[in-house]
Amino acid sequence: MRSRWGVAGLLLLAIKVLGLKTGDLDATMGLQCFQPFRSNFVNCSWLTWESQNANATYVLHYESLKLGKLLIDHGQVHSVVAQMGQNWLVIERRDLTHGDEYSIWMEVRSANEIAVSKKLNFSLDEIVKPCLPELDHVELDCSEATVTWKNPQWFEFHNDQPLTYAIRYKASTDHEWTYETNLDQENHELYDLKPFTCYEVQVRCIPGNSEWSSSKSFCTCEAAPFGQVDVWQKGCISDRQNESCLLLWKALDPDAAQGTILDYEVIVQDHSKAVHRMNYNCCQALIPIAAQYVSIAARNSVKKTPWANLSLEKTELPGPEDITVMPTEGLGLNVTWKPSMDSQWVQPQKYVVEWRKEMVDSAGELLNWTSTPGSRTSALLRGNFSSKVPYLVRVYGLYAHGRTASDTVRAYFKEEVPSAGPQGLQDRRLSSTATSISWEEIPLADRNGHIIHYTLYLKHLHSGSLMVHAPINATERNYIISDLEPGTTYHAWMTGSTSAGEGAASAVHHFSTSVFHWQNIVIILVVVILFTMSSLVVLVKYRRLLGLCHKVLPRWCWEKIPDPKHSGIAAEMNEESTAPAMETLIKYSTQFPEIMDIAEISEEIPEPPPPPQAGSNTMVISGYEKRVLPTQEEILNWTEQERNTSPCSGLRERET
Repeated sequence: MRSRWGVAGLLLLAIKVLGLKTGDLDATMGLQCFQPFRSNFVNCSWLTWESQNANATYVLHYESLKLGKLLIDHGQVHSVVAQMGQNWLVIERRDLTHGDEYSIWMEVRSANEIAVSKKLNFSLDEIVKPCLPELDHVELDCSEATVTWKNPQWFEFHNDQPLTYAIRYKASTDHEWTYETNLDQENHELYDLKPFTCYEVQVRCIPGNSEWSSSKSFCTCEAAPFGQVDVWQKGCISDRQNESCLLLWKALDPDAAQGTILDYEVIVQDHSKAVHRMNYNCCQALIPIAAQYVSIAARNSVKKTPWANLSLEKTELPGPEDITVMPTEGLGLNVTWKPSMDSQWVQPQKYVVEWRKEMVDSAGELLNWTSTPGSRTSALLRGNFSSKVPYLVRVYGLYAHGRTASDTVRAYFKEEVPSAGPQGLQDRRLSSTATSISWEEIPLADRNGHIIHYTLYLKHLHSGSLMVHAPINATERNYIISDLEPGTTYHAWMTGSTSAGEGAASAVHHFSTSVFHWQNIVIILVVVILFTMSSLVVLVKYRRLLGLCHKVLPRWCWEKIPDPKHSGIAAEMNEESTAPAMETLIKYSTQFPEIMDIAEISEEIPEPPPPPQAGSNTMVISGYEKRVLPTQEEILNWTEQERNTSPCSGLRERET
């Protein structure tokens, strides 16, 4: 006994001197051994020990337990060394005895440690792995299936060892299996299967932990669909040929369809109560613009869904208010709203939140919507939202006889800095030191988010100094800059900012301030004073100026509206023109009295002309006639000619 302890002490001392450590893995390292059905070897495998380095050596030890410790004293422990990187070994069947029990364990040797796993005990009958069972057929019902299998080879060689089985199955779209074990017969019934669903099933033998058999697939039959179709109206199209509205609906969920949807039946009722029935494939239809109510149902080979109703009328009830849209990372857009504070507000049956891209791309306008109960005031919009893209969100309240709508709200899932600046910068001079800068907003495609504010940059051309005016409200379209230097050129540009930061700059705009010194002000003041004084003098001397005009200009030029009947000019001209002629006639008539023979001549007295009709105008003599009346010299000449040609001239000659 002492000698044995002495040998053990020397062995421990040698290990310590060599710098090695002994250890216990406290586990079997996943060690397992099995004998394939009708084979001549035993296959043992294990898990590599992660704490050891790649140069560790794995040694498999096994011994028979039939004679106990007696065989150990005689050196009946067998060892097999695995190759580098190998985690399995094969023991020849001829090295093992049928009916014996064996103990097997692993030893891991590394540069600084030797570790030994726990021992695993087994008999050859226990480690024989049965052959794979063969799935025969599957009998189907709508929600049940009976799976049958067989294993003829096992009973041929091991009729005295009955087997038990395990089965697993799953839907073809699932990843997790459903297990059922300890089946002592070669068939099994599966319950509560989903209608119109394809499954795959596998079976294996226990004990022995044989491998799973190959899969066998089967599909359950269709069932009546449940649920309602999610229907909505996009908008109305009006042209010369047709006026219609676009009705949209979502394809029925496969779980709710429980079969292949053959078509969708649509019933439309207009204001005249006329009913139209139509059948469509998924998932839109044109309906008359006069449609008032719409009902839709999906149909498969068994039945159709309950009718989904939608009223297309607009009510006078107030709609949702204070619409707020906030992005939720990884989920979508979270929309919240508040019921109207109007006294006429009534809780709707449900809300519909509609969203679409504001800018239509080449793929066309895509409309999405989701429904939520009328008692809720929020909804999560799920979808493939893109960054920088503006979306229009609107909330509708649905009632039995109409609907209401909120204002449209623009939203972004993820904002970025603007890719362009404000457009069309212009300046308007207010004074020599102040200018108003106006601009147009950034194009929608370049905003990439909500514009929070603008920034105006002003650079002095000569000194190079830079002035920054910010923040400028996003709703403003002009900004007044003061404290500028007269007669100076400036460069101006602007940027827009979103929640992501400041964006690109606009085009540079050049403008100059005017030169306006004190001498210019004095000159302008003098001119204004002189003009004012002149105006006052003209007003005071108006009458004198008028009298001067009367003296210088002809009377017909300054007389206002001439009155021919009472014209003083005409009277003067008549007097001036006839007076000399009469005086001449009187003068010569007194000097040469005429001797005339008077003879009575009976003449018919002509009837007097009819009196002028009432309203007839008398001849009007205006001042204009004086231009064509004969002058005094012309009258004297005419009188002289008349005197020479008159009979009185002959009498005067005879008298002489």
